[in-house]
Amino acid sequence: MQPLAVHDIVRECWTFLLDRRQALTQACSLWFVLLLLVAVVARGMIGPIDLPDPEAASDTIALPSGMGGLIILKLAEALVLAAASVALHRSVLLDEPLPPVLPIDARSVRYAFRMVGVLLASMLPVMLIVLVALILGGGGVASIQLAILPSMIAMLLVICRLHPVLPATALDLKGSFAQAWERTRSQGFRLLLGAVILLAPVMIASTLLLLVLGDGFAGVPILQNLPQAVALLTDLLEACLLAIYFSLTWRRLSQPEQPLASTSA
Repeated sequence: MQPLAVHDIVRECWTFLLDRRQALTQACSLWFVLLLLVAVVARGMIGPIDLPDPEAASDTIALPSGMGGLIILKLAEALVLAAASVALHRSVLLDEPLPPVLPIDARSVRYAFRMVGVLLASMLPVMLIVLVALILGGGGVASIQLAILPSMIAMLLVICRLHPVLPATALDLKGSFAQAWERTRSQGFRLLLGAVILLAPVMIASTLLLLVLGDGFAGVPILQNLPQAVALLTDLLEACLLAIYFSLTWRRLSQPEQPLASTSA
């Protein structure tokens, strides 16, 4: 299989996103506002999450205060991200128009479960890297910090290797993790490079914006939720870009398997 031209794919991703920015904004705006409102209300009701004291002895295992509400919020966000990804997969691969409002339907739920499965699989090398770092570093916070960068790279690499199951799910096709891993064989680091180049501008811009905002609006009720809005918008934009990217790479990886048209008279 020929190496993927990831730079061209990344350029095509941004072109596709910018060409459909108005329709995508309309499709996502309602869910974005609802998620932000829920996040603001939840933040006001449960307050900050209280992490347990690691040195305090306890015979029971309980979630920190506020963690339950955060989990529910993240599950709702995952459904919206899944719906946006499904719509973009089908728009890229089937040329379907983006819906006026993203539908949360059975296909989106299946996609969300598939997405969670990919994320869980990507955590396996992360746990191994953290374990090795703890052993070599003698434990402690410094060992964990040492493992952050390689863990992120390994996690994204596994996601890139398994990504064919995501467009397949959006198109109601069957596909296993083993088949996805085989299909992306020898393309993993190219896919990873493309994903990093694609997401880098969003991550850098988001980080700088969050640093600028900081706690500067903590005393202004309307503006104090701006960092939360930026974080939610970043998640949504990254999910949309990855959906377009994985659709384009899936189509290129599938091309050798498609039968050639007959040229006989």
